[in-house]
Amino acid sequence: MGKIFFDTDQKIQSKLLESKTETETILFPESYLKTLTLEQKKALPKRILPLLKRYQKFLASQRRINRKAGKILYQKNRGKMIRMNMRIDCKTWALLGVISATHGVSRCFMVNYLLWLDDSKVGDSIDKALNVGCPPFHSSYSYVWHLDLAQNRIIKSLRFHPNPILVSSERKRWLKIPSKTNEAKFFRILRF
Repeated sequence: MGKIFFDTDQKIQSKLLESKTETETILFPESYLKTLTLEQKKALPKRILPLLKRYQKFLASQRRINRKAGKILYQKNRGKMIRMNMRIDCKTWALLGVISATHGVSRCFMVNYLLWLDDSKVGDSIDKALNVGCPPFHSSYSYVWHLDLAQNRIIKSLRFHPNPILVSSERKRWLKIPSKTNEAKFFRILRF
């Protein structure tokens, strides 16, 4: 009997061209857009990369926003949403996609979440703890979506290199993260 060979090393691969931009559509709450001037609305696409630089270590080290690995969380109960077309470079869009997928949320949700973190001044409190002495981005990122059919589990994880984040017990002591009860309250507040 003959053998059948399958090529399981298939990949989709392309270059990350920083100079190339694509038009992407992001949904924003109408209530948020009403608070912005015309200049601030035009500057929204340019804010995404600096927000990723500022918050990506925070997002990589914190509990995931969506606890259900098999679902993607979209904005809900936010009132009327307005579509905005933006020109965003491929590298920024790809990095936003990896971080969003790791947290189990849409890119639109993550952009709004980053804006909310920044407007809430969360970055001011973490800049000294997480962003000093480290490059703004890691050199490589891997998003792993593991489906274990035998154990009936879905696991989403983010791996990056180099990894400057301390191991869990050391990190909690160093950052003085509050108890599980207070941490749960904090994340309920952060979930909009």
